[in-house]
Amino acid sequence: MKHASPSLKLANQCFPQDSRLRKSYEFLAVRKNGRSLKTNLFWLQLMKDPESDWPAKIGIIASRRFGGAVARNRAKRRMREVFRRNKSLFPAGASMVVLPRRGMLKASFSSLENHFVDAVEKLSS
Repeated sequence: MKHASPSLKLANQCFPQDSRLRKSYEFLAVRKNGRSLKTNLFWLQLMKDPESDWPAKIGIIASRRFGGAVARNRAKRRMREVFRRNKSLFPAGASMVVLPRRGMLKASFSSLENHFVDAVEKLSS
């Protein structure tokens, strides 16, 4: 019995560069032109471009005010995973900026996932 190589297993579990906001002007455009929603777990800003067909993109900002490096990195990893698992649910052309809040670290992953999907649906309608 042949097993798939590890690289094939990970191919559909990646977080590619075209799914990320990387430039400061991309973050600024979402902040200036997008809609926002605050929850007890995160602050989400979303900008939709209905004429675009590129995949949804996300940028995560966790400043030092959020906590130490371990807490910031954990929050970013959790948000990336929520995005990666649910990116097919998000509208094409959507750009999102997420600012984690301290409650995110204490929330269960499924709760975080449900809050995020609900928030995106609310802002994209």
